[in-house]
Amino acid sequence: MSIFSTAYLKEKHRVSALSRIVRTKNGEKRAEAAQALSEIGDGEATRELLRLAQSNDIAIWETAGDAIAAIRNEAAVPALCDALMSGTYAVTKPVLEALTAMDNDMALNGLLKGLDDERLMPDVLNALKGRNRPEMVEPLRNLLMTQTASEQHDRKLLLMKKSVCKDVIALLAEVSDISTVEVLHHFLRERQAENMTLLNMAAKALAAKGTPGKQAFAGFVGEDMADIERILLLLTVLPDEEICDLLFAVMPPKSADELGQSLMVCLNRCGEDYWPIIVALLERLDRDNVRSALLLWFVQSKGVCEEAAYMLARHSNTRPVLVKRLVDMVRFEEQPIRLRAGNLLKNLYLDKLIPAEGVHLIRPTENAEGETVDFEYIGYKD
Repeated sequence: MSIFSTAYLKEKHRVSALSRIVRTKNGEKRAEAAQALSEIGDGEATRELLRLAQSNDIAIWETAGDAIAAIRNEAAVPALCDALMSGTYAVTKPVLEALTAMDNDMALNGLLKGLDDERLMPDVLNALKGRNRPEMVEPLRNLLMTQTASEQHDRKLLLMKKSVCKDVIALLAEVSDISTVEVLHHFLRERQAENMTLLNMAAKALAAKGTPGKQAFAGFVGEDMADIERILLLLTVLPDEEICDLLFAVMPPKSADELGQSLMVCLNRCGEDYWPIIVALLERLDRDNVRSALLLWFVQSKGVCEEAAYMLARHSNTRPVLVKRLVDMVRFEEQPIRLRAGNLLKNLYLDKLIPAEGVHLIRPTENAEGETVDFEYIGYKD
């Protein structure tokens, strides 16, 4: 092995000689020397590469940058962490790549410090994905609350803030530590006027944290059942049986009435994808005033929600009125409404939820293929 070869210089730890080759040679020789410094990867070699990365010669700093990004020696971490906070972006970008590839406490701490630098913030958040470390929670909490502490009017900055906050919430959702429950719960309570996309993300992340998260989320919603925005968050989460049980377990009568009123508001504000969830919650409330309000909405909306019809048909105090209103729709409304009302009457009868009386007042109209295309009112049969 020649004493002038890159392999010999690497073996003998000749950092200065390798650095000189990077500065003075071209092409393959320069790349080999930089790679050797990367493979040595201790503090001295790393600091030398960092100096080379600040060269005015693009060929030198690009080669040094590639070598820095390939460092895997944990002994390089202190020098890399220092460079992350003090170097130019041309230096910090490969430094971030190196720290991202190292899964140790010191490298993680260095990345977390990078959250304080707005230049690095997006790259650091991306580097933290998949780490699932409890040490991340407090810095992420601080960043989330800082970013949402004041209202931003500049459109570009607003979009940047939203992007950062979405990344933070996604990372909190990944971390399995119980402390994330408190952070997400605190965010929902303290930032209720925040962008709904962020609130929806936080609510879903909190509810996905198992029983502790569901308890915290149900508690947040249950604090004020008259708050429409909280109920909208509840609907966005698509509450499962456990969340519903927690929500209804300690609900006083006043809150039940407030929840019923809020759900009726949501029924008018939300799209039809949410109607089955809303109707299921209304049925679970099991209150006459709620059923009466739903019946009024059902009639005014011309029978657009099948789930509402089934709920109303399951209760004796609303069943007769429901049947009468559906028959009236067949009798007085236009064809699309007649068809919908007639099909509902037929299906409710087949499912044994209503008596035959209402069905005998209408008759289906079929096309040449035997498909029902309309219903007509025929009155009482003899």
